[in-house]
Amino acid sequence: MLCTRTILAATLLFSVPQLSSAACIAFDQAQKHIGETQCVTGKVIRVEAGADGVHYLDFCEDHRLCSFSAVIFPYDLKNVGDVRQLAGKNLEIRGELKSYDDRAEIILESARQLGRYSTARSHA
Repeated sequence: MLCTRTILAATLLFSVPQLSSAACIAFDQAQKHIGETQCVTGKVIRVEAGADGVHYLDFCEDHRLCSFSAVIFPYDLKNVGDVRQLAGKNLEIRGELKSYDDRAEIILESARQLGRYSTARSHA
């Protein structure tokens, strides 16, 4: 029985996709991967909350000109967590890339979609 558990644990460990920078694409490349499940990386410039409770992670100074965004609907906020803390962070997001208003987007439904993130350091 112990041997079976060890094999099962090893199988699960190696079958779970890992979020790493090497496996991620830059947010400005996301449009080329619509319909795929991808890891997308970039710096979150700001977190915006719409009047309807939808939150957006903006990866460009002018979100209207940006080719990618992440969207969190109000009913998913409890599963994702406090997204306001993500502003200014370099972030990895995994999910299905969808097309909306000529942009690529990932809908965040769970904190598990968030890979590692770090505070961006400025180089003076």
